[in-house]
Amino acid sequence: MPFIDRDGAEIYYETHGDGPAFLFCSVTGLDHQAWKFHQMAEFSRDHKVILFDYRGTGKSTKAIQHYSIKMFTDDAAAILDHLQVDQAVVCGHSMGGVVAQLLTLDYPSRVKKLILASSGTSHPGAHGVPLAMCRDMVKHGFEGYIREHTIETGWTKEFVAKNPALIEKFLQVRMSGIADIDHYLYFVLARQEHDHTSRLKEIKVPTLVMVGDDENHGATDNTHWAAAHQLAKGIANAKLVVLAGEGHHYLATNPAVAHKAMRDFLA
Repeated sequence: MPFIDRDGAEIYYETHGDGPAFLFCSVTGLDHQAWKFHQMAEFSRDHKVILFDYRGTGKSTKAIQHYSIKMFTDDAAAILDHLQVDQAVVCGHSMGGVVAQLLTLDYPSRVKKLILASSGTSHPGAHGVPLAMCRDMVKHGFEGYIREHTIETGWTKEFVAKNPALIEKFLQVRMSGIADIDHYLYFVLARQEHDHTSRLKEIKVPTLVMVGDDENHGATDNTHWAAAHQLAKGIANAKLVVLAGEGHHYLATNPAVAHKAMRDFLA
C-alpha cells in the first residue's frame, strides 16, 4: 500500500486517473472514503486524483497526538512532493477546506486553483471542544452524536424524509471512516484552535467557494453559510456559488450540482 513517512508517522494516499493533479482534503476526522462516492470517478476521467488519510484516520498512523491544521497541511504538501506534483487543483470540504487554504498560503506555488466546499477560516470565540458538542456526546454517545449532527447539518428536513436509504448509505461510509473518539476530539481541537483569517488577502489563486443555502443552522459557533460568505469576501479571486436546497453533504448525495459548479470553474 502507498504510504509516505512523516517523522515516524505513515500517511496513506491513493492516486486515480491521469492528467493534471487534483488533491482532495476531507472533513473533520474523516478518511478519504467519502470522495469515492462520486468525486473520484468524476474527476479521474481527466485528472490525477489524489486522496489521503489524515493522521489518526483510515490507514494512516493512529498514534494519539495533539494535531494541528498545519500538520495536516504539511502532510498534504509532502504527498505532492513524493508524487513529484508541481501544481495541483486543491479541493477541501469543511475542515478540509481549511487545510486547502493553508496549503495555498504556505505553499503558494503548489496550488493552481482552489475549491472550498462549505468551509471557513476560524471558529471565533470557541477555541476548545464546544460545550454543545460535549453535551450532545454525553446525551447520545459518540456514534449517536456523529449520526445526529451529520443529519442535522447535512440535508434539509424534506430531503431527509424523502431519502432515508441514501442517507443511511452515506452514514455507513461516514461511520466506518470517522476517527475514534480520542482522535476525533484532537481533530476538533485542531480545527477550533486554528485561525488564518488575517491572511486571506494573501490567497491569489482563482478560488471557488460553494455552500448550500440550508447551511445557516446547526453550528456551535459560526455557521457554514456565514463562513463561506466571509471567505468569498476575503479572497480577491473568489467566486461564490450557493447551491439551492442543499445542506452540508451535497458532494455525496447530490453531486451533480456541485460538479457542474466545479467543472464550470475549472474550465
